[in-house]
Amino acid sequence: MGVRRILTATGAGVSTFLLAAVLVIEALDFEFSAILGLPVGLLAGFAVFAGLWVNFTDLTSGIRRSASAYAAFGLTILLLLGLSYVNICRESLSVEVMTATGGVAAVVVFALLWLTDRQSARG
Repeated sequence: MGVRRILTATGAGVSTFLLAAVLVIEALDFEFSAILGLPVGLLAGFAVFAGLWVNFTDLTSGIRRSASAYAAFGLTILLLLGLSYVNICRESLSVEVMTATGGVAAVVVFALLWLTDRQSARG
């Protein structure tokens, strides 16, 4: 459970950072909105990381599955941004493709964890 806890807390923090920063940057209608958006995203991401790190074992299995799927989205985006940075598939890794891939990864992780929990409950 230790590796899942680390990956879930980190990935959920990254997902929250990305979503909060983008929301604030897009909501503000002035040129340097990233000056406010990035710190807000960092604070929100750190709060989610700390909350999941402390309370992960106290959550129900359904909420843990959902949190892990949410974390898979952030970790997938981070991986794809890294691949784009080192010029691997840069032409095909648009923001839309990265977002869709992250969404697919979240659904796959949720389904796999649901199947695993279902199998362990049976026997």
